[in-house]
Amino acid sequence: MEIQLAPERVFALQERFGVEEIKQRAMDRRVAAFGSGLGSLLQRPKADDIALVQFQRRLEPFWHVACRARYAYERERDYVVPVSAPEVQEVTLEGSTQPVNAARTFSIRVREHCREESARESFADGVTGLPVTDAQMAIQGSSAEVEDLSTLSTDDTVVVPPEHRASYVIRQLFSQVMKPLQADTVSEESLTLERTDLYYRPVWAFEFEWKPRQRRGVVELDGITGQTRQAAALVPQLRRMVSKDVLFDIGADTAGLLIPGGSIAVKVARAAVDRSYGRG
Repeated sequence: MEIQLAPERVFALQERFGVEEIKQRAMDRRVAAFGSGLGSLLQRPKADDIALVQFQRRLEPFWHVACRARYAYERERDYVVPVSAPEVQEVTLEGSTQPVNAARTFSIRVREHCREESARESFADGVTGLPVTDAQMAIQGSSAEVEDLSTLSTDDTVVVPPEHRASYVIRQLFSQVMKPLQADTVSEESLTLERTDLYYRPVWAFEFEWKPRQRRGVVELDGITGQTRQAAALVPQLRRMVSKDVLFDIGADTAGLLIPGGSIAVKVARAAVDRSYGRG
């Protein structure tokens, strides 16, 4: 098995809305911070009774991995061939005579030369591991490659570390493209990781206070889609940034462990970095 690893890259997606527009959108949705199940209209907050307490910018991670599997192999098979007419009793092929059976067919031994190729990609939430349905759209916008992860947390930006590392996502993808071969001999069996990219998307959270009730609620706004949602609380700032080596926990000595079913002997190479991809 040959495995070619993709460059390990981190990208920060850039907001598609200005900061003032984001704040205004949140202000327009501030009543939603306290939910819709508050009983009658008389018990619901008025916009004028709600004040902005604080807000934060947050970066949430998701993975984009893509791989391609290639197989070349040979195998021997018996082909069943129907004869052309009921009077045919025997068939001679390349000096070998084959009898015709009661089903009016004869068998020949052949060697099949096979090639297969399949490709898959996955967008997985870095925290939950679940698919990110709008990720393909999100990465089409502007982004900047990040060499030093510590730069992401400037201006009090909260950087959410991935709970699932690269090896987890890649192992899931490998299980989709790999297949058992019915082969006598295998001349090529390779897996090429075409993408191993970690993206951070901006999310803004705004905490509001409903003054007459002394209650607080949070509205979050996606900096890519502009969609809003209610949240329970702001996310606390983490004291330590996870290193890139920890996030991309794959290499020549561990690549075999990515193959479903356990470690196998692999030959590992790493592709050259394509700096043109992902820039907006």
